Amino acid sequence: MFPAFLLSLREGLQAALIIGIVMGVLRKINRPDLKSAVWSGVVSAIMVSLQAGGLFTAQGVSFEGKAEEIFEGFTMILAAGILTWMIFWMNRQSRHLRANVENKVQNAAVAGRSICGMNNRRG
Repeated sequence: MFPAFLLSLREGLQAALIIGIVMGVLRKINRPDLKSAVWSGVVSAIMVSLQAGGLFTAQGVSFEGKAEEIFEGFTMILAAGILTWMIFWMNRQSRHLRANVENKVQNAAVAGRSICGMNNRRG
C-alpha cells in the first residue's frame, strides 16, 4: 500500500508541475480566460483516472487464486514497463520539455483566439 501511495504522490507532483507551467504561460501571455479550460482538463483527467482505477479494481476482484496472481503479475509488469518508458522519455525530453509546453500553450491560445473570432483583440 505504501509504495502505491508514494507512486501516486510522485505522479501527482509531476502533474502539478505541468499544470503550474501551463498556468504560468497563460499568465505570461495574458490569457487568464483560458484557466477554466485547464481546470476542466484537470477534472476530466481525474475522472478518467478514477474510472480506469475502478475498472482495474473491479476486474481484479473478480479473479481468485491463480487467475488473481496472473492478473496482478501482468498488471505489475505493465505498470513497470510504462514507468520505465516514461523515465527514458522524460530523460530525452527534459531539456526541451518546458519550452515545448510553453510553445504549445501559446499556439493553442492563439488558435483559440482565432476560432473565437478574436484575432485583433485580447480576452
